Amino acid sequence: MRVRAGNETARFHHTFGWRIGGGRGVRPKRARFGWLIFSDASLGPTDQSLKDALAQNGLVDGSTVNILYRFAGGNLTRVPALAEELVAQKPDVPIAIGGDLTKALFDASKGSIAVVGGVSDDPVWIGLASSLARLGKNFAGVTFLTNEMVAKRIELLKEIAPVTKRVAVIFNPQHLDDELTFARKAAQSLSIEITSHPINSVGEIDAALRSAKESGANSLFVIASRLTRLVAGRIAQYGLEQRLPVITAWREFVTNGALLPFGPSLVFKAKRVAGYVEKVLKGARPADLPIEQPVKFELVVNLKTARIIGLTLDRSFQLRTDYLIE
Repeated sequence: MRVRAGNETARFHHTFGWRIGGGRGVRPKRARFGWLIFSDASLGPTDQSLKDALAQNGLVDGSTVNILYRFAGGNLTRVPALAEELVAQKPDVPIAIGGDLTKALFDASKGSIAVVGGVSDDPVWIGLASSLARLGKNFAGVTFLTNEMVAKRIELLKEIAPVTKRVAVIFNPQHLDDELTFARKAAQSLSIEITSHPINSVGEIDAALRSAKESGANSLFVIASRLTRLVAGRIAQYGLEQRLPVITAWREFVTNGALLPFGPSLVFKAKRVAGYVEKVLKGARPADLPIEQPVKFELVVNLKTARIIGLTLDRSFQLRTDYLIE
């Protein structure tokens, strides 16, 4: 079969299409994806980047593939039922971005379908993999987890705010990772005290911030997760009101007013998920694929926030950043 260069539809059918029955003129069957999305049909930047990457690889909804969407509308309580609905449709590849969504699909499939996704939880802790190097289970994808980068964030915080002596850590204990432990170790080496302030729901953020204030913290460290991202605006507002630096991992926090995110690019990692979708469609066994860990990191600084809270960032530090937000 000859495929013309630039013909994405033909390229997809040549690579992924399979024929029903036999003989000439039999059209390839389209692969079907089951896509579970936390928000609504107006995709956020992370999900949109995955959709764009799939299209660039010839996986175009309604043309070369069919995508069955389920939207949680920002309500996590709907996720398990929606995951069950999608798996019941027997898609060739269920996909999702987010450990909560991906784990729901994985649990609903009971190992019968290869689930592809991107997670910020520890994939071993939440049961998606036996190890990062060799999954041993029916999951393939990437992790946004960057425990090793926690120490660097603490170091950056101390560099830009040398008076930092006590750091309040805002985190979701239901988000399974070990960043708090890594933060404590890094802080100890710099004679910084860590206080922890967990939130299990959006409604608990104000109490956590009051607790942080009572602890005497003069900086905030936010462990990135879906929940802390939902309250990013409130945390940033508190930082501005109290003139405290807020440091975290994901660039998305900076648009809400956080001072300094340093970590993996969620948009870049979401695009990498598309590569795993291709591998699974080509017949790769997820159990044999390693989970891809972050290799591209972004240092972003919100200069407006720095001015408001009274921090002066020298020119050499600014030159080290990937993005400066005025």
